[in-house]
Amino acid sequence: MTEDFWNRTWTEFEPFQLDPVAFRENATRSNREFLNLIGEVHRKDVLDIGCGNGLLSVYLAQLGARVTAIDTSPQAVKNTLVLAKMNRVDSLVEAYRFNAMELINLCKSFDIVAGKFILHHIEPFDEFAEILFSMLKKGGRGVFFENNSRNPVLIFFRTFVVGKFGVPKYGDREEYPFEPREIEILKQRFDSVSLYYPEFMFFRLMSPYLFKQNVKISEILSRVDRWIYRYWSFLHKYSYLQIIRVQKL
Repeated sequence: MTEDFWNRTWTEFEPFQLDPVAFRENATRSNREFLNLIGEVHRKDVLDIGCGNGLLSVYLAQLGARVTAIDTSPQAVKNTLVLAKMNRVDSLVEAYRFNAMELINLCKSFDIVAGKFILHHIEPFDEFAEILFSMLKKGGRGVFFENNSRNPVLIFFRTFVVGKFGVPKYGDREEYPFEPREIEILKQRFDSVSLYYPEFMFFRLMSPYLFKQNVKISEILSRVDRWIYRYWSFLHKYSYLQIIRVQKL
């Protein structure tokens, strides 16, 4: 089951003192852009969907946000609360075991809704888009760091290679990368929907699957990705990573 998978994933987490400056400076290019797009959070009501170990929730609370964190994994909720307490922002972080389709039961609205690798888990997505719209205050925004199913080569590899022939599979069995049709659902509901591709991730994905994270091979593949990002902008939309920003005007 999906819940069991994520409970096992989060079990070995060790809470630590999170330095918000280092958290941002050490982030990847895509993660920094994700944080930039979330924007100013001081005294804002923020919902973190799929909080995982609570890193984003605690980071935003350290910047002054009032954070509500949800996850279907009880271990994730526990980790988030422990991390918030260790970092002395527990007064600003609430965490609950909730399914995204049950968010309406929170009886709250938010200035910002954020999530990392969560939208592609949610079905039926058209119903969730309505819930997301209703949860946002007027002028509110949603920012989501997601994977991307637009690249047919990646989808072929995911469908016919990963999990077979000794190639490892990461993630639960029910997930599927975020689809263009789901982008269209968001566009039908929200006043503004923007897509961002801060970097091109394609060839470097081969490293953990085929080359056991060989450092030299990983660096070569990363260089290829960076070259493509710099010179072939028309391929950006086929990156495995994307950021989706929606606005309720």
